[in-house]
Amino acid sequence: MTKAKTKTKLQNGPAPDAARPSIRIHEIRQIPLHQLFVDDANVRTIKNGVTIDMLADDIAFRGLLQSLAVRQLKDDDGQASGRFGVIAGGRRLKALQKLASEKRIDGSQTIPCILRDGENATDDSLAENVFREQLHPLDQFQAFKQLADQGLADAEIAKRYHVTEKFVRQRLKLASASPVLLDAFKDDGLSLEKLEAFCVTDDHTRQEALWQRMQDGHGMGAYAIREALLETSVEANDPRARYVGLDAYQAAGGTIMNDLFRDDSGPWLEDPTLLESLADAKITAEKERVLALGFKWADVTLNPREVKGLKRNLSQIPNLASGLSKDERAEERTLSTEFDALLEKGDTADDDDPFTKEDQARLDKIRPILIEFRNRPPKLSAKQIARTGVLISLEEEGDLCIEYGYLRPEAVKEAKKSADASGDTANSGDTDPEHSVGDALNDDDNEDYVRADNNPGAVIAGKAISDSLARDLTSYRTIALQNSVAQDFNAAFLGCLHALCSSLFRSGSYNSCVKIAPRELFLRGVVGLEKWTTYKEVQDRHQAWGDRLPGQGGAALWNALCALSNDERADLFAHCVSLTVDAVYGNQGRGSSAAHADLMAEAVALDIKAAGWESTTDTYFGRVNKDQIIEAVREAAPTKVALIDHLKKPVMAKEAERLIKDTDWLPPLLRSPYAQATPPVETSVNTVEETAAPLPAFLHGGLNGSAAHAA
Repeated sequence: MTKAKTKTKLQNGPAPDAARPSIRIHEIRQIPLHQLFVDDANVRTIKNGVTIDMLADDIAFRGLLQSLAVRQLKDDDGQASGRFGVIAGGRRLKALQKLASEKRIDGSQTIPCILRDGENATDDSLAENVFREQLHPLDQFQAFKQLADQGLADAEIAKRYHVTEKFVRQRLKLASASPVLLDAFKDDGLSLEKLEAFCVTDDHTRQEALWQRMQDGHGMGAYAIREALLETSVEANDPRARYVGLDAYQAAGGTIMNDLFRDDSGPWLEDPTLLESLADAKITAEKERVLALGFKWADVTLNPREVKGLKRNLSQIPNLASGLSKDERAEERTLSTEFDALLEKGDTADDDDPFTKEDQARLDKIRPILIEFRNRPPKLSAKQIARTGVLISLEEEGDLCIEYGYLRPEAVKEAKKSADASGDTANSGDTDPEHSVGDALNDDDNEDYVRADNNPGAVIAGKAISDSLARDLTSYRTIALQNSVAQDFNAAFLGCLHALCSSLFRSGSYNSCVKIAPRELFLRGVVGLEKWTTYKEVQDRHQAWGDRLPGQGGAALWNALCALSNDERADLFAHCVSLTVDAVYGNQGRGSSAAHADLMAEAVALDIKAAGWESTTDTYFGRVNKDQIIEAVREAAPTKVALIDHLKKPVMAKEAERLIKDTDWLPPLLRSPYAQATPPVETSVNTVEETAAPLPAFLHGGLNGSAAHAA
């Protein structure tokens, strides 16, 4: 029984070694190139991968690295023809033939070939292509690194392997990643896209720390990886970085990160503290230079978004004359036109009209000249320089911006207090009580401030009212106009359209009182304005919309606007446009913006009396001289002038307020250019019957005393 079992096992065991097929290694022969042809059995027929030209150049550089697999071709009689068909290596053959046609090698050059028996040439060709394994990307990264370590330049590596220099730099960057990340990439635990994101920094410690977070369950995509590694850095397009300059930052020891895998961002500055200190030192030097000119104060900010807040409580001297000479102004216009043309060319460059290095060099040369022209101090008297301040800031492009002629609230209040005190001068009919306020904004003896004759509303009884009063009055009118525009979609729409068309088709947006930058108008230091009901209505409306809209912009704001009804959008649109309306001007010439404000006022049928305006001692009568008070009473209540013309100024102002309180009288700067008011009716002191007083002169004309429109 035992022997039988043993015999069975022997019969079922492995076959003897003699039964195994032998492995055949075919011989290698040197065959002349002109005897080699691509075999019909070669399965590679579709072009893919490296081109023949590139392969030919590589063979010319390093020689043939791999032999060809061929079979003997036979003639029609079945005899050897002396010709050989290449069943594996057809692309190498074509590259060799190209080199021969270019006389770079001889056509009789012998080529090492593996001679197959040719029994199944198609099978051999397919196997040679199917079982070929592509190089792992990590092997390529590390191979490029080895070549670079041997001293080969990026350009030379790129030339040898027919890739771009950027491709080589990207591969070298990936090869320099933390070994922990490279191991994860090799084991398919990390994608190529995420590895590229990690390489935004060269700091292996940070790379590995973030990788550990991901291993602990914090799943992150490539975008999140980049953001996490860049959260403490500053992008090079930051205004501070542009202002300081990358060269200066690096010279001070700062390091930079570059993302070689994204063209739309970077580089990044890794030391924001150093950048801040360099920017602060540079702008502080500008501050010291400006203060050395004699200005009272200078505020600086490195954040363009803070400029609006700095201006919130400041007033500025109007109509400051340029400090440039006539030739410099002409040069500025010429250079600005050229600069804008070059910027446009850079945005629209193509192969037919490329943006060249010379164009960039010209831009770099023009920019500092224009910045210096723009930041040149205006023409100011010594007195103006001594009492005004300067704002020094950065624009979004990193350009320095210096703005002159600002007054702080206490300076404006002090000037008005001095004006009120001077207004108490007894019986001095030719005294301008606001002269010192005007001085706070302008110097009357300065030739740059000659009063124009196209603002007659600022001249009453032969004397111009003060500039600050003119601005206060027109500030009230501006608020009333804003409030009316906010409630009239058609007027807001037309105002916006007018501003856009003025900018795009005519001489510029200055022809419109609607500043579609948008640039919100802030009115500060206007006597009594914050207590005015119309002002509060505008503020309450703004607060209501502010509470309703999301705190951030972008998609959140877009979605919120999309959710509004058409009526709500119209209301919001009108409100936003209204906040940009600027109809404030002084006692000098009225520009086209003021003229356009008249048209806007007509469009909304502005009625400032209905808006709540009252001519009081504080808002008007206490801020003009005695002749101007008498002129107001003469216009509103002609028969009552005798009741006040002998009074001293403070009492006269209060009495004028009382006499005019129940009339429709308005200061000329507040009068509508389109409406005709009903004349007041007065009772004569010498008759019993009520008779209508003569039509006051101010009702015969339009705004500022201009002729009324013909019916």
